[in-house]
Amino acid sequence: MSSSQQKTIGGLTFEDRFDHLREDSPEVLAWQWARDARARQAAEASPNYAPVHARMLQLGDAAAHRVPVRRGASWFSIEGQGDDETVRVGDSLHGPGRTLVARRALAEGTVLLVFVDPSPQGRYVALAWGANGDMMGRWSVYETATGRHLLDVPAIMYSGARAGWLPDESGFWLDGRDAQGLHRLRFVPVAEGAAARPEVPLAESLVAARHSGLTLQVSPDGRRGLLVTEPHEHVALVHLDLDTLQATPFLPEGFDGECDGGWVDGDTYAARISEGGASRGRVVAIPVGRSRDREGWRELVPAGEGFLGWAGIVGRRLYVGDLVDVSLRVRVFDLDGRLVQTLPLEQPGSSPSMSAQRAIRPNDQFALTHASFTRSAVTLVHDPATGELRQLGEAKHRLDGVVAERRFAASRDGTRIPYFLVRRADVDMSRPQPTLVHAYGGFNLSLLPSFPSMFAPFIEAGGILVQASLRGGGEYGKAWHDAGRLQHKQNTFDDLRAVAQALLADGVATRERLCFQGGSNGGLLAGVAMVQQPELWRAVVAMVPIFDMMQPLPDTPAVAGVRAIFFEDYGDPSKPEDAAGIIKWSPYHNVVDGAAYPALYQIFGEQDLGCMPFHGRKFTARLDEAGASTVHLRVWRNTGHGVTDPVQAAAYHAEWLAFLMDQVGLQARGAV
Repeated sequence: MSSSQQKTIGGLTFEDRFDHLREDSPEVLAWQWARDARARQAAEASPNYAPVHARMLQLGDAAAHRVPVRRGASWFSIEGQGDDETVRVGDSLHGPGRTLVARRALAEGTVLLVFVDPSPQGRYVALAWGANGDMMGRWSVYETATGRHLLDVPAIMYSGARAGWLPDESGFWLDGRDAQGLHRLRFVPVAEGAAARPEVPLAESLVAARHSGLTLQVSPDGRRGLLVTEPHEHVALVHLDLDTLQATPFLPEGFDGECDGGWVDGDTYAARISEGGASRGRVVAIPVGRSRDREGWRELVPAGEGFLGWAGIVGRRLYVGDLVDVSLRVRVFDLDGRLVQTLPLEQPGSSPSMSAQRAIRPNDQFALTHASFTRSAVTLVHDPATGELRQLGEAKHRLDGVVAERRFAASRDGTRIPYFLVRRADVDMSRPQPTLVHAYGGFNLSLLPSFPSMFAPFIEAGGILVQASLRGGGEYGKAWHDAGRLQHKQNTFDDLRAVAQALLADGVATRERLCFQGGSNGGLLAGVAMVQQPELWRAVVAMVPIFDMMQPLPDTPAVAGVRAIFFEDYGDPSKPEDAAGIIKWSPYHNVVDGAAYPALYQIFGEQDLGCMPFHGRKFTARLDEAGASTVHLRVWRNTGHGVTDPVQAAAYHAEWLAFLMDQVGLQARGAV
């Protein structure tokens, strides 16, 4: 299917032999679906598929544990009910509560609940959701007392933007974009008789278009708002006077770092500050009226041994979450910065809820989820007044007889790269074992200890899961992120090589039984592992990846927000200074004819706006041409950037895991 074309991008001219596969033509789609059928049939024919699928069904609710939220006198939660999820409200966390809305009632097909944002006193609930993989969804608003559906407004699901509720619950502010791709705020009136407000356009000089989304954090008195960037870097860029709607810069000129937190009162913002290459982060109180003058900033929590990830005010206490050796610590301070308590959390562990939401909303109870490598998430509630920490219920799933061990590898430049080995305690470590490496390494996202539901059948069968924290993530603060993006992106790939080489050198694995799996940015990482490190891997799985980094997205308004996210970490290939680096590691552009490539299983979502299936088509065709022996391309219909429905997710993950287990000679429990 080769159709060679010369291209010039970012001042570089190169040959693209499969450019025609970018287009969804009937011929191209017919070829795609034929390859998809072949991949699915190969996976389902595996003797490992049925037992892995059955185990995935058992663990389907392990990753769906969401933190409850208190607003006013009510607790709001999302709870799994069979193959459905419901938004529920109750007077206490222990009572029966009642259902406001069920996920399956929102639309036909597969529905993803993204955010649930109750109003400050709980009178209303705003729910962000999308259907069938569409990343352009909607916010739906319901009245709590009656469950009555009030209104819908469009939403950009992938931007991370949340609802900025006013304290009087009359409505909320929501981020969007104009026809030119610039940010704009629109007010959504909710309460009956709530007055409309004009849109607030945000000039490029205030908020660069490259920022994907914005959340307005409104002061307790409703006079001010701070616009904080989403979803990966969190910077309070703009102060908005909510009376005059005048928008002005919030931070000092030249500030380069992160700044987000919560309101202490109507005039003071407690901010997690992370700036400078070696910053571990600290918390300062900023007088909002003169926020651009650093002289007025007052330090509440100095930098320490951990790397600050989030901070916020709950019940007149300051909660601070940081990472110490890639594990979560939560400390509680008074508003003068005196340490009150360190929460007794199982280590190593993490909070899936705080990793996802980061911002702490006004409340008088602090709730979070907490998980470990051997226990699925539980809900913990801390009372800031009494200091009591309560666990609600028990973990739904445990991996008995499984242990986790932290190790370090030395990357090419000497940087210590942390990774965990997760295995059955009875596995014989005196000889190599089937080993699966999982990593991400991008966008300031930290890969933390969590319940490995996707990998449980591999571990239970006697395999070793390796979870590696590579540069580009946020595990060690801003410097760790910066060291794995833009002109330093190659460091991420070198870090993965270092971990693989350490596993081989230490006798944990052999090349014939070593495999890699990554998703999204980790899918790109899988592609680079294929072309840069083929001698290290027996098999690779790339979930929702991107491979053609010189043209990762079409130039359309619909993907402007995704493009902004990509450029944040990868650079802009249209700029010569970026293109020269990108083309050196872009997987599609570095396939070599005749190389001995690992076996590959790729997974895409038909409706994914960011990691589009054309990447898989082009990469597959180029690998076929180069003589690669095993290349599978799987495209899930009516699906976007992953799956959340437990039944669909069981099949989705069972396919690629069965493929990997076959490749490394591992037999699932119950396989015949």
